[in-house]
Amino acid sequence: MLARNSNRLSGNLIVSNTPPDAFETTQWSIVVAAGDAAAVKHDDALAELCLRYWKPLYGFIRRRGKSVDKAEDLIQAFFVHLLDGPALQIADRTRGRFRTFLLTSLTNFLHNELDRDSAIKRGGSVRLLSLDIRNAEGELINQPMDAVSAEDEFQRQWAITIMDEALSRTGMFYAARGKKALFEALSPCLSAAGAEQSYAETASDLGMTESAVKVAVHRMRKEYRRQLREAVASTVELTGDVHDELETLLSALRPSRER
Repeated sequence: MLARNSNRLSGNLIVSNTPPDAFETTQWSIVVAAGDAAAVKHDDALAELCLRYWKPLYGFIRRRGKSVDKAEDLIQAFFVHLLDGPALQIADRTRGRFRTFLLTSLTNFLHNELDRDSAIKRGGSVRLLSLDIRNAEGELINQPMDAVSAEDEFQRQWAITIMDEALSRTGMFYAARGKKALFEALSPCLSAAGAEQSYAETASDLGMTESAVKVAVHRMRKEYRRQLREAVASTVELTGDVHDELETLLSALRPSRER
């Protein structure tokens, strides 16, 4: 899939210098609301967040040397712990980034034997979420497990997850305007590798002029950048954090020697 390519962006990211201020709706607001025992409806929203962001957490556990089966047991147990335990009640949204909250929560969970064993027992053989483990395994870097640190794997997978979300949002944006076929034809151009795609050949396939295709690609890249910024914005509390978070994501996708 295109979005699972580390060369995702062509051109520079455009980030506005909006004064630091809190976003109205972020992943943090869902976490804080879910911490209210009376807010039952927010449990479903939090479960959706877990389903959206489980792969970076799974990759982190695998890079710590756990087997596939053990990693799945632990990630399911962690979600039980997150949904039923005290983590949400004590979560402090002023600490910043949702990415950091999840990784810190998982690290603490893995270090705390009592909480971990208790969560596994509570969960038993029940799977809280349906996870595509085979797909997740295929997305781990094709290197020995000890060749990449758990932290680097988490950051890499997080970046991929956010960029996949931005790509999906871009696709929905085009589909809602009756341009699904155009998106499918031009979306490969959103990656650096896809930038080499022949505009002339694409124009012929779409029945468009080459110049029209170039304009369409430019607009799609602009929309993708907008969607990427919005996807990142939903994971931070302040608008002033968006630029730094974007830089962190891009850095995570570069080979370690280039950072």
